[in-house]
Amino acid sequence: MGLFGSKEIVGLDIGSSSVKMAHVKAVGAENRLRKFGVFPLPADAIVDGAIMDHGAVVEGIKTALRELKVHEKEVALSLSGHSVIIKKVQLPTTTAEELEESIQWEVEQYIPFDIKDVKIDFQVIGPLADDPSKMDVLLVAAKTDLINDYMSVVKDAGLVPRIVDIDSLAAGNAFELTHPVSDDQVPMVVNVGASFMNINILHAGIPLFTRDVPMGGGMYTTEIQKQVAVSFETAEEYKTGKKDPGERSEKVTEIMKVVSGLLATEAQRSCNFFSATYPDRLVTKVYLTGGASRSAFLKELLAEKIGVDVEIFDPFEGLTVEDHAADPSVVSQLNTSATVSIGLALRNLEARG
Repeated sequence: MGLFGSKEIVGLDIGSSSVKMAHVKAVGAENRLRKFGVFPLPADAIVDGAIMDHGAVVEGIKTALRELKVHEKEVALSLSGHSVIIKKVQLPTTTAEELEESIQWEVEQYIPFDIKDVKIDFQVIGPLADDPSKMDVLLVAAKTDLINDYMSVVKDAGLVPRIVDIDSLAAGNAFELTHPVSDDQVPMVVNVGASFMNINILHAGIPLFTRDVPMGGGMYTTEIQKQVAVSFETAEEYKTGKKDPGERSEKVTEIMKVVSGLLATEAQRSCNFFSATYPDRLVTKVYLTGGASRSAFLKELLAEKIGVDVEIFDPFEGLTVEDHAADPSVVSQLNTSATVSIGLALRNLEARG
């Protein structure tokens, strides 16, 4: 589902710490990864999902295009943050065409923004089992200003925005298309980026519960920087294990464990809320992905708090990676960072298939 929605479309994930770009092409029954790369953005170029440094983000996108030698112009991009609302609502059963005409009035009560300031999209999930006169609808609303800001940097980088999606839905799409599971499974996809943790609980390909938590991998860096009194760069190296903290090791370990515990607790809260809403569909497994998914203690604490197995989800495993598609070190070290951009790139193939 996109807020708007072709020639081949490139997936463009503009995150708070980096730009991720992916190009996937269908060849027969295979989805082939043709290009992928991760390109860092300056600190504070994007804060809480809002673009603060337009020029830096445009330059980051141009760098990705140049380095990857991507010539396609049409892109799918995605949003997350405080200006995005995703809600499952119950509305009177009607056709998608009729709902298209009445959606503004039907959903005004569910959106905490002025209805004139948002763009709305929806996906009909289906009629209620116990009351067919009502149906479940997945409602997505995003502030027009946020959409325009993201479309503006894309256009200024020389690209054409064709699809605007939501991070949690794009991550769920990557999972559905590269790691399909049977319909008796209820997977919980947890995508941990630098600023946000996107949660998507699916059943039979339908997103039943989504949530953007304003916490992410940047918390580790911030806390190390603050509590150990080191620079941002050094804190990043301690966090990722690229540098030995030496006599500070015990403190850094403690910080990593505390922050991972906070993230795991938020994921647990989402899981508990879902279980209360859908007592007959309990989460069967957690699939952990995103740039911060391999942070120390996170996988173990998620398993402990939620009480199910946790697997690192690598979106490349369901794709054929072409030679020269990406630097091998990027594929091995940054594969989980690709999830949203892969989910976006696959939107085009999904629409065509």
